[in-house]
Amino acid sequence: MRLGDDLYVDVDDDGTVRVGWGEPDWFGPGHPTRPAAVGAATERTDDLGVATEVAVTEGDVVCSVRAYRDRRLVVFRIEARTAVDDLATGAFDQPSVGWPVFTPADRVDGGAPDGLAALAFQHCEFGLPAVVGPALDGFFLLPHRPPTGWPLVLRSGDGRTLLVAPLDEFHEQTIGLNGGTVRAGWHGDLVGVPEGFTTELAVIGGDDPRACLDEWAAVVLGRAGTVRPGRWSDALASRLSYWTDNGAAYWYRTEPGHDVAGSVVAAVDELRDRGVPLGAVQLDSWFYPHADLRPFDTDDWVVPPSAMVAWEERDDVLPDGIADLRGRLGRPTLVAHIRHLASDAPVAVAGGAPTDGPYAVGTPEIYARWLDQCLAWGVETFEHDWLVEVFFGVRWLRERPGRARAWQEAIDAAARDRGITLQWCMGTPADFARTATLTQVTSVRTCGDHGYIATAGQLWAWFCVTNAIARSLGLAPFKDVFRTDPDVAGDEGEPEALLSVLSTGPVGLGDRVGRTDVDLALRTCRADGVLIKPDVPIAATGASMLANAAFVPALVVAECWTDHAAGRWTYVMAFDPHPGDDTVEGEIRLADLGEASPTTDRVVLWDARAATATVVPADHAVPVSLGREEWTYLVLAPVLDGDLAVIGDVSKLVPAGDARIGVSPVDGGVEVLVKGAGETVTVTGWAATAPTADGHPVDHDPSTGLWTVPVDVPSRGWATVTLHP
Repeated sequence: MRLGDDLYVDVDDDGTVRVGWGEPDWFGPGHPTRPAAVGAATERTDDLGVATEVAVTEGDVVCSVRAYRDRRLVVFRIEARTAVDDLATGAFDQPSVGWPVFTPADRVDGGAPDGLAALAFQHCEFGLPAVVGPALDGFFLLPHRPPTGWPLVLRSGDGRTLLVAPLDEFHEQTIGLNGGTVRAGWHGDLVGVPEGFTTELAVIGGDDPRACLDEWAAVVLGRAGTVRPGRWSDALASRLSYWTDNGAAYWYRTEPGHDVAGSVVAAVDELRDRGVPLGAVQLDSWFYPHADLRPFDTDDWVVPPSAMVAWEERDDVLPDGIADLRGRLGRPTLVAHIRHLASDAPVAVAGGAPTDGPYAVGTPEIYARWLDQCLAWGVETFEHDWLVEVFFGVRWLRERPGRARAWQEAIDAAARDRGITLQWCMGTPADFARTATLTQVTSVRTCGDHGYIATAGQLWAWFCVTNAIARSLGLAPFKDVFRTDPDVAGDEGEPEALLSVLSTGPVGLGDRVGRTDVDLALRTCRADGVLIKPDVPIAATGASMLANAAFVPALVVAECWTDHAAGRWTYVMAFDPHPGDDTVEGEIRLADLGEASPTTDRVVLWDARAATATVVPADHAVPVSLGREEWTYLVLAPVLDGDLAVIGDVSKLVPAGDARIGVSPVDGGVEVLVKGAGETVTVTGWAATAPTADGHPVDHDPSTGLWTVPVDVPSRGWATVTLHP
């Protein structure tokens, strides 16, 4: 029988299902791992709409499929009619109850569309994206994590897209990859489930991977009633910060003549003396004891995954404590790192923490104790690292449904009670999705460590692609610390700073004393350190998400924007992340930028690197030719009535960010609200003829059309300038 119309499912008498959209078999035949007993079709109405449902198994566990009437949506459900035990298969990627298990090699002739490609986000740290062809086999996956991943995205040559992802119970569901099958269902470490335990796996159809992600996230967030804290919810994401994590100058290193505390203090003091307004300082794992201590000032770059023995200052590193260090730093916001807990840690033993070999998972009481410690130290953001290591390191979390959720919700509740924000690090897609029920997570890491394992360009691609998940869920990604010292960063400092500020998340400097490019650092923020950033995080376009650009030469195009009353300003970065020497030829099609596409007939195309402005139509295509880790950056400003456009403060990486300007139409012109902190801001724009500005001098170059207006902003508040064509 057939369920659905546009996006549909064919169900055979033996329980085999095929998902079709034009073509009849995008995934290959799917089946349950339990004996089939196909029932009659029935109509169901739930929070997703009206659907036709068919059950394909009977007994203690029922597998069913629903195809929705008024949307491109199919949901595969698994429900335990009774409590079920002895489920574990011995392998996380081998579901105990699989529904469906697809075999792409057995598709019917003509079953899949031309040009089909697949993208999966591995169930590993930072959700590594991996792209393969139509066989859905041979994903490049990190070998130390299970070969599983979601969301799973299939995109045809004409752009049609199907996305597969859980709608609930994110830590209990898996999509196993490779080996010739795509195995969705309850992961193989789940020992048992209670009566009534139900999971839902969605197949969503859309015209672009990003649109499908947004549809998925809307369901997840809507069901949870999620209200995100916003871009300015904590000091970490609001102002420049200094970091000491892996990739930073003082991660397990000291400045000659200084101890650890002295090195960090010297770096922060020197930055402030040079006019860099830091708002937060991060303290990494070097300050507390863990099982295998990494020595300081070594060239060994292996990151030891050993567990934490105690979350307290090491006497040999910070003998005077963190509170004293904070005082020496000028009492900034502190961000404190924490990792997975050792099973023999005194707090784990005394607190009865669940253990598994060398690891333990903190109880609610233990986390409450640690977050009380944050208050005593002056820590305002609790950075929980190694989330994936906790989940895969302590089997207890995976044996029964709801345990991983309870673990993370307990952290969130304790943080909320104390007014502390959270950053998730080394999280999986399940951890990203679980934030739908959390209130304190303000940022998440979405790519590997700076300067570690992968090349800079590969990390840029990873960051921009995985950001698509974070952005759909309303999360602020953190790109990680970056270096501006040309002796260390080479030519990578500027694109690192650009990606960082376009993330909407933290912007973290990590240079040695005296080696920060101050001019570059100040291009990210106002004089008071407030970051000038877009409304939404930068993310790869749908086509770029499946370009596999980190592993083959291909162009990555990523976008984000700022909305003002006068329209939408778009920021577009394009780069070649591949470490080879091939030159990538391509184009940036303004009409293919999705939500970031121009909303006016014409835009001013500001080439930020060349400092040139060109008026182009909304369907313009910009040719691009880039070599290894080369990049370009464009700002699109709408051409308003009177042939007038405001580009913004082009001395900053995000010229039109709402922390710097606001643009509103007024009768016969435009009003620009300029924000700052005791600084003179030069506003730049384009006009066909020289505009006038009430009370302000205007410099207009008729050969380029560019105009500038200097605006003095008081130390507190703002100033306005009204321009007329």
